[in-house]
Parts: sequence; C-alpha cells; structure tokens
Amino acid sequence: MSQSDIDRYKQQAQDALSSPTPLIKKTYLTIKRQIEQSLRSLNITSQQSQALHEIAIQPGITNHELEHQLLIEKSSVTSLMNGIEKRGWIIRNAHPNDARMKQNTLTTAGEQKYIQAQQAVNEVKSRSTHTFTAEELEHLKQLLNKLIHVYQ
Repeated sequence: MSQSDIDRYKQQAQDALSSPTPLIKKTYLTIKRQIEQSLRSLNITSQQSQALHEIAIQPGITNHELEHQLLIEKSSVTSLMNGIEKRGWIIRNAHPNDARMKQNTLTTAGEQKYIQAQQAVNEVKSRSTHTFTAEELEHLKQLLNKLIHVYQ
C-alpha cells in the first residue's frame, strides 16, 4: 500500500468522524441512557415502556403488530409480552378473527406503570425542548427527516 493510499484512508476516516452520523448516534445513545436510567428507578426497561405505550394507544394490539411498531423480532416480542404479563401489566385475549393471535390490553396496574414511565420519559425528552427555540426544533426535525428520507 502506497503512502498516498494510507493518506487517503486517514482522510476518509477523519471525514467520517466529522459527518453527522456519529453525532446522531452519540445523541441517540446519550438520550437512551438517560431514559433507561430514569426508568430503572421505576423497575421497568425502555423496551417494556415502549410496549406499554403501544398497547395504551392501540388497545388490543397483536404481537405481530408490535413487531413492526417496536422494530423487534417475533421471538423478542413474545418474550417481552410474557414478561409484561407476568408482572400483571397486560392481559392477553384471543383475537376475534384468529384464535392463534392474542390481543394485548393494559390492566389497571399496567396503566399506572405506563403513566409513570411516560412521565419519566417525557421529563428526559423535555430537556431538548428547553434547550432549543421552537424554530430550531422545527428546523432540526426537518433536517433529520430529510436525512431519514435519503436512507429509505
């Protein structure tokens, strides 16, 4: 490998570090860690919180639908729902059109845990709304959506 090749690869590595991608990843991971820390005191994981959120806004949602909403595999959804059910946060009933499928609904305890988790998550997320002006937030959303569109 020639010195010019080495120099080119070094420059590419430096360019990659200055691209938005590492900043987006670092931002995501930092916020995720803060949310997980906040939820830990409530004895709930971020994935459980997300599942409760989906069930709260879509009562009767099936595991198949949760796979798509949570972007996780079928086996992971099954394990997640089994754990949440054991905690008494959901009940699972047979689907009226297909007995092989189960519909997930929050229990009273699940609704309470969902509300607690949402408050904790919203508190962490509110830090960004207090950091930026409304115009800056709107511009940031537009830029991020533009970037998402590039990769879809």
